[in-house]
Amino acid sequence: MSQKINNPEEYQAPLTEHLAELRKRLINSLVALVVGAIAVFMKVEFFFLFFQEPLKRAFPKMKLVALTPTESFFTALKISLLVGFVLASPIVFYQVWKFIEPALYEEEKKLVVPFVFFTTLFFTLGVAFAFFGVLPLAIKFLITYGYEYLQVEAMISVSSYISFLIRLLLAFGLAFELPVILALLSRLGLVSPEGLSKFRPYFVVGAFTFAALITPPDIISQIFLALPLVIFYEISIYASKILYPRSLRSQRG
Repeated sequence: MSQKINNPEEYQAPLTEHLAELRKRLINSLVALVVGAIAVFMKVEFFFLFFQEPLKRAFPKMKLVALTPTESFFTALKISLLVGFVLASPIVFYQVWKFIEPALYEEEKKLVVPFVFFTTLFFTLGVAFAFFGVLPLAIKFLITYGYEYLQVEAMISVSSYISFLIRLLLAFGLAFELPVILALLSRLGLVSPEGLSKFRPYFVVGAFTFAALITPPDIISQIFLALPLVIFYEISIYASKILYPRSLRSQRG
């Protein structure tokens, strides 16, 4: 027989508190993003020229075009939001931590500084790897393929180029968070080294599927995203053996 609830308000209070805390953290993150985006928008021409560098290195004479009167303005907004998110990422990751912190033990709460530092670091590394490594190769491959095999002269709109760039950078930035997330889950005892090892074959398939879905439709971007994911997963297994709590390890025998 189910236990009778004498005072439903006692059960509703925790949910209300969680929702209020979630709202607070979302607002703080949004404010940080907006402030960062406004700051970037004031100097958006610098970032726009910077984002064209991979294209200019591959095809120095190619120029982007605007197909509609509003395209340039909305492209500037996209750039501002992207760079603003990168600038605000330490605050955003800190807000994520503060939301889950009440559910942790005092010893686990000490992980806040490493968590914010490494999430920011790996996100930045992912963005940098995509921008300086993957993006030039992807652009060169895609445009050259269209010209040499399909005899298609490339005329790229500014909106499509920036959207392509943003999608690629965010995909790599978020994907590079994998080792940080798995390390944190291992330290909290939520995943074990044995569990990660058993899940390896499924993860490899999932990594290539994820890369095919989230990156632009070219094989170079997909391979360059899937391979780091697989490598990071292997590293996470070894890291989990070190970070997994000894008390839980002894209980598992």
